[in-house]
Amino acid sequence: MKKHQLALFIAAAGLASTPAFAQKAEVPDLDVDFYGHINMAVMHADTGEGSEQYIVDNDYASSRVGARISTDLKDIDLKVGAHVEFEYQHNPSNLVTPDDRSIKGNWDERHINLFAAGRYGKISVGQGSGAADGATESDLSGTKVASFPDLALVGGALRFVDDSNNGPTLFTSVRNQDFEARYDRVRYDAPAFGPVNLAVSQGYKDDQDISEVAAFYNASFDGLGKLSASVGYSTKDENDAGAKDLDTVGGSVSWLHDTGINLTAVYSNAENDAGRDSDFNMFKVGYRTGKHSFTVHRAAGEDFNPAAVDANGDNVGAVQGSDVEIYGAAYVYQPIKRLDVYFAYNNFALDADNGDYDDVNVAMIGSRLKF
Repeated sequence: MKKHQLALFIAAAGLASTPAFAQKAEVPDLDVDFYGHINMAVMHADTGEGSEQYIVDNDYASSRVGARISTDLKDIDLKVGAHVEFEYQHNPSNLVTPDDRSIKGNWDERHINLFAAGRYGKISVGQGSGAADGATESDLSGTKVASFPDLALVGGALRFVDDSNNGPTLFTSVRNQDFEARYDRVRYDAPAFGPVNLAVSQGYKDDQDISEVAAFYNASFDGLGKLSASVGYSTKDENDAGAKDLDTVGGSVSWLHDTGINLTAVYSNAENDAGRDSDFNMFKVGYRTGKHSFTVHRAAGEDFNPAAVDANGDNVGAVQGSDVEIYGAAYVYQPIKRLDVYFAYNNFALDADNGDYDDVNVAMIGSRLKF
């Protein structure tokens, strides 16, 4: 209840304290930056179990509201503040199924942390992004809201099925393995070294210790356009004895030429002491012109070896030697800075040592309004 009230307060204050769509509230000695967006879509899915339509919150960029609050301590040249962010999803696109098309929304915390920033860098303490969060998500194509590297976030609860109506969900079969996302941590961001930013974090999630390190690069070149790249590494103790450490390494690079042509590539590998060794890769080609962005992509997830379930949701064994291949396309139209209108399509195909699985096709058309 307290989370619900706090999130509502943030949303109401952000809209009421300034003119419509303003982002900053001026308070003496305090800067308050309110932000948020609503992201809804109509999703159509065709699987071996039939086809269905859904009205969903697009989990590529879930609906959310937040605020960054800060003040300058001029005497010691330091900025201190807090970052608070909650998401609220009605019918999350990664959870809906033919048997559960309506899912009531809940407030869920994304960021609750304090920070201090100065000439020697920035320290953040609390629930928030680990150092490597987003390192597999560099993207200058302009289609990230509709063509996100973690493609199973749309349609993720749908199943690949074989003749016995058994199979794994998309969400367990292929992920972009973008490290450990958000958790309770202490994070340090070093001062920028030209176009390079370095970060390191230490914390825990579900009582599992996590360490991360990452580097981010962003630069522009005359006549060649923009380049964005990142690389990260994380390690997580998967049990108290530390006998199943999960190590993840990966990165991404995206190039946008002055003509609007753009290329994006992603790779990640996750390995643990229990025998897991899964890979993900994605390649995207796109074109941006004015208010329009187009991309086509191919992605693959190898050796995730997900658990297959039957129509009742009961586990019927692992799908060994799994190889998921995804082909898709996306289009985003941005008539004004705060509004995205988009279309996306993905074909998911699973090949494995056991079972012959039907493809899953997912299409959506939607819009995101930012405030």
